[in-house]
Amino acid sequence: MPVVYLHPIGLDARLWRDLVEPGDLALSFPGFGDTPLEGPPSLPALAEFVASRVREPADLVGVSLGSMVAQHTALLFPDKVRSVVLACGGVASGAETSRQRARDTREGGMAGVLDTTLERWFSPEALATEGHPGVGYARNRLLTDDPAVFAAYWEAMAEHDLRDEVGKLRIPVTVLAANGDRAVSVDVLRGVAELIEGARFEVIDGPHIVPLENRAGFADVVRRHLSRVPA
Repeated sequence: MPVVYLHPIGLDARLWRDLVEPGDLALSFPGFGDTPLEGPPSLPALAEFVASRVREPADLVGVSLGSMVAQHTALLFPDKVRSVVLACGGVASGAETSRQRARDTREGGMAGVLDTTLERWFSPEALATEGHPGVGYARNRLLTDDPAVFAAYWEAMAEHDLRDEVGKLRIPVTVLAANGDRAVSVDVLRGVAELIEGARFEVIDGPHIVPLENRAGFADVVRRHLSRVPA
């Protein structure tokens, strides 16, 4: 079965370039990477986008926005999803915070929100490291994003609330927290795991965009998850 990797807001499929195995799929959401955006984004529409690119039940691995999309895909298209890894993304967003980030982006453009975004995503040590590949990729990717698209995604994320739905999942689920995450806390993600019967909860070192600082640890979590998914 394929593993389908789903990225955070503002990034693209290149996030996963050395983690993807033959037969796996790394998607870029519409408006990021090479995929055009047609109309305002929504999480159900992104779930449909993912489902339309999966031919057989897949294992979804999502970080932040990617985790939210994985949740919606598993609930709306259960025949397309065998299991999920939900990393650094809750079952509900802080709606006003998300809308404020959309307003900030529309007012200041990508350059205006770059520093606060990177500070939320990375550890101080990574940000202080000259030539850090993860920080460099994220910075360059964000500066090439269309601020209207970035803002529209924040508005879509403001509508995310599956607190009453996620407990319906009956597939293997791993909820992953990063102990240095300044966007979604370990306690919040522990609470997500407690909502889902049989979910495994793991914590590893790293910041919000954990695969860009702790690639090996993230890959190990994915491998452990897949090892317990029935063939």
